[in-house]
Amino acid sequence: MDQNTIQAPETLSSESSIKPFSFTGKGSEYFSIWIVNVCLTILTLGIYSAWAKVRTQQYFYGNTWLDNISFQYLANPNQILKGRIIAFSAFAAYYAAAMFSPIAALIILLAIMMLAPALLVLTMAFICRNSAYRNVSFNFQKDFKQAYKLMAIPLLIFGAFFASLALLMPEASTINPETPPDIKQQLIPLLSLLIFMLVFPWFEYVVTRFRVKNAQYGDTAFDFFARAGNYYKIYLFAFPILMLIVIGIIIVYGLIAGLSGALNHIPTEDTSGSVSAFSFVPLLFLPVYLWFFAYIQTKRTNLLFNNITVGDHKLRSELKTGDMLKLYITNTMAILLSLGLLMPWAKIRTAQYRASKTSLEASGNIDDFAAVQRSKQSAIGEEVGEIFDLGLGV
Repeated sequence: MDQNTIQAPETLSSESSIKPFSFTGKGSEYFSIWIVNVCLTILTLGIYSAWAKVRTQQYFYGNTWLDNISFQYLANPNQILKGRIIAFSAFAAYYAAAMFSPIAALIILLAIMMLAPALLVLTMAFICRNSAYRNVSFNFQKDFKQAYKLMAIPLLIFGAFFASLALLMPEASTINPETPPDIKQQLIPLLSLLIFMLVFPWFEYVVTRFRVKNAQYGDTAFDFFARAGNYYKIYLFAFPILMLIVIGIIIVYGLIAGLSGALNHIPTEDTSGSVSAFSFVPLLFLPVYLWFFAYIQTKRTNLLFNNITVGDHKLRSELKTGDMLKLYITNTMAILLSLGLLMPWAKIRTAQYRASKTSLEASGNIDDFAAVQRSKQSAIGEEVGEIFDLGLGV
């Protein structure tokens, strides 16, 4: 069985039908929204970014269609601004502390990590509550206890790593740069990559499962059938490729440095040639970088959607790595050559492709299902306030 194939029990019936998603946005339309958002965000020193996000989300939601009905984005910019002020304040505190005391910065970082499960719950509640389809809002169960229980071990591992890193780095930075690095300096990046490889797939699985299984459409909960092993299969293939990229960059840099030293026996102040040669090395690996991200995004998206059900309805995703790679390459080239002005065009193309490869395997009439959710939601929808829900830009 393919790792992206849904693992839920098959409940197909003669009433099942495939309902494809579609995206009808246009680059020219979104460009006018995007350029105004950029200008006003700059002029207001970032304050308008909350309103810019609402306008952007409303455009993308409103142009995403399922069964001839588009989605709705209902967020209030004031709440998004509140969340961003909190996020900016936390980042500013961490940055200021890092300038004066690594220990103080570490304490703030650990405090933020301790709040991460609660912030995840509040952010997901905000996103779901402000997303709707057929006038039925999505919901999210605010189970803080479960969030901390599921994320406790990953957070302890990451916290221990950052604490040890903060304690080792000051000592390493006092070493004379002219002397060869000791074993401790060499092990820090290796240990970082190893921990990331071992823990991240598990962490992503835990967070994804929590987000999906606590989400609801109206009063009906989503379900998620993937396993942690499915995520490890993706990353166990991708991480070695990434390591080869890093090793390749190091080897090429070493060859250029050795060749430069061999050709320049006489010291000279003009090092522009060497700098130019080094600056082009990352460009040689750009296609491999793009492949890596295309592979990860494709497999993660397919794994997520192909293992989600809501009631008797199932989601389907059929993204292809080759198609995503072509999108990334052409979008990247267009953005670079246009100095960023074609970014809206790139986002529209990506949204169109992703929607065209996504569908809903509906069991029965979607409108009947939505009508039931509307009747249930009307009875309980106003009982839960959203004053503490946060839009943190997630």
